[in-house]
Amino acid sequence: MRWLVLASLAACGGAAAPAPRAPEPGPPGPRTRADDPPAVDPIAALSSDLDGEQVAWLVPGRAQLELGGLAIDPPGGDRPIEVGMIERQGTLVRAAVRLDHARFSLWTDRERLFAQLVADRQLETPPGSPADVHVALRAGARVRRLAHKDGATRVRFVGALEVEGWVPDKLLADSGPRRDRPGRFPSGRRPLHVMPGAVIRTEPRWGAAELATVAEGYLVDTVRQVDAAWVQIAYADGDVSVQGYLSPQAPPGRVHRARDPEQPLPTVVPSGKAASGTCLYARARGEAIGYIVGDRDVELRDQGGGWWSLAIDTPWGPVEFAARGPSRADLAACAPPGSVPPPAGAPPPGGPPPPTP
Repeated sequence: MRWLVLASLAACGGAAAPAPRAPEPGPPGPRTRADDPPAVDPIAALSSDLDGEQVAWLVPGRAQLELGGLAIDPPGGDRPIEVGMIERQGTLVRAAVRLDHARFSLWTDRERLFAQLVADRQLETPPGSPADVHVALRAGARVRRLAHKDGATRVRFVGALEVEGWVPDKLLADSGPRRDRPGRFPSGRRPLHVMPGAVIRTEPRWGAAELATVAEGYLVDTVRQVDAAWVQIAYADGDVSVQGYLSPQAPPGRVHRARDPEQPLPTVVPSGKAASGTCLYARARGEAIGYIVGDRDVELRDQGGGWWSLAIDTPWGPVEFAARGPSRADLAACAPPGSVPPPAGAPPPGGPPPPTP
């Protein structure tokens, strides 16, 4: 089968193999900026405590296992996955990808990250809008960046409602605290069932400006019935708050829902098993960038010289890493102690049990 290859395969040391040669120089990476944080150890970052970690949301697309390496072509779709942020160089960011069966890091363009609001923000409404009309995004809401001008970014939020507006750059961050996506707040008002695409406007007339569009939600709160065609409504959850006017009889508007790839992603054909903790390298004789979690079936091929190609399924499709070891049953491990389940047949922590009398 053809694999989607992220980067030229990488390496890190193992006790049973000869000392690695220095990596061959590749194409230069992006120029660093003065505000770029210092480089960090990706293995340590992958095993950090998840409970208190800042998380980001990334749309899988073109990426590299190492700077200057070969790239993955985007799989299509725009449904984000949760990642951790490791470091940044220029316009690229290094993300920690944590799957059930593996953890690894990769480089991708910062534009693929959702932004997260660091504080509540009421968005501007058109001049002359009624005083009781508003639309606001709350701290923690994740948004797509659409445009930038004069220190502000136009963003799109899609949750129960879809909202667009301008937000000062200082209120946007690449990552934020992990939290559950909150649901609709009960108000005690009579609920109104609406269909996706229903448009919420600033006034009860067809040509009034749009405040929001119903996306994934189905219930809003009735503030008052204006006439046979229009209802003043309100909606609030942990991400967005809106009050405006809606006509259930109006034709639906456009909604930008997250899309999955048009075709199912290909999968690996297992040809071996990797023990829990097996080290993943971006290329032979390069950097260790991840490890296997739990004993896993993988696609494994001998590359010679004590190196193996090891492919696993990911949100990018099958991705090929390098593994190191004298045999397919004895691949080097680099997962920090306690970060993964022990391999099958491994002695329990503290050493083997005492012999039976």
